Amino acid sequence: MTSRRLTLFIPVLLLALSLGLLAVFLYGELGTSLRSEKPLTITVRRGESVTALANRLHAEGLLSRPAYFRLLAGLRGDTTRVRAGEFVLQGRISPSEMIHNLVHGESRLWRFTVPEGYSIRDIAAKLDQEGKGRGAEFQRLARDAKFIASLQLPFETAPPSLEGLLFPETYYFSAGTSEAELARSMVREFVQRAVPLLTGRKGNPALEPYQVLTLASIIEKETGVPEERGLISAVFHNRLRSGMRLYSDPTVIYGVENFDGNLTRKQLDTASPYNTYRMEGLPPTPIANPGLDSIRSALEPAKSDYLYFVAKGDGTHHFTRTYKAHAQAVWFYQKQPHKKRNS
Repeated sequence: MTSRRLTLFIPVLLLALSLGLLAVFLYGELGTSLRSEKPLTITVRRGESVTALANRLHAEGLLSRPAYFRLLAGLRGDTTRVRAGEFVLQGRISPSEMIHNLVHGESRLWRFTVPEGYSIRDIAAKLDQEGKGRGAEFQRLARDAKFIASLQLPFETAPPSLEGLLFPETYYFSAGTSEAELARSMVREFVQRAVPLLTGRKGNPALEPYQVLTLASIIEKETGVPEERGLISAVFHNRLRSGMRLYSDPTVIYGVENFDGNLTRKQLDTASPYNTYRMEGLPPTPIANPGLDSIRSALEPAKSDYLYFVAKGDGTHHFTRTYKAHAQAVWFYQKQPHKKRNS
């Protein structure tokens, strides 16, 4: 082949290759485009590769040619840039547009609420139930000494668990967010909002901030109506000052593995660090994650000399100063037959 022919052949060859690549691209883009009249949710799992994603989307009927999707991601340099999350797409979606959204688009945020009074176990169960995390892993991290130490908590001694330090709030996060980051977010919220209260040194000077938090968690679990927090706090402060045991059912329940909802005499009589019927003072850790109102109540109890309270059955309590009056209240509200009370 003469040099003149070679000179003419090369541009023609390049043009043919370009047209061929363009045809392949257009075929791939048009032939594998998705059409969705309603919003289509694409979930990218944490640690999922482009190959695994393409194969899964193909198996789910969302992608007709996974090989083209993988090839295109490679040519774009996006094979390692796809982020975990939940992405919402709608209308006609080509593979290029899909990849662009998975790399640059905003993932849909999940909403997760931690109610006041939830324990580590409750939060873990809620993560499992709502499919927003692995409950077992969350529980493991919440009791892992190395992980807890990495959080640099503002206590003289690192607590044995994150119980009480997972601030009750509504959190927003992307699908695929790790359980460790979830726990860090909850602890950060606690440090920002609860620690300033705990370290303000109000209330009983004999209680350290972590002990105040423990007391607040008991108040949270004992309170049926918000208006009673101050009085319930006063009862426990008065008991602590007088050397009485706290006699708190929620602390006993916290120490019972797989509690079935029925507190038995045997459980009340069984020795446990959380059985405040048997041991004096506060339990070793909080028993739940209290809100700010319960922390404030633990710091500033109502001015009262009450030592006892009993549930009235409607969410409120009857408060008394003496054991005799308490025994009468227990009989009236809990032991007396219902028909006699209403006669």
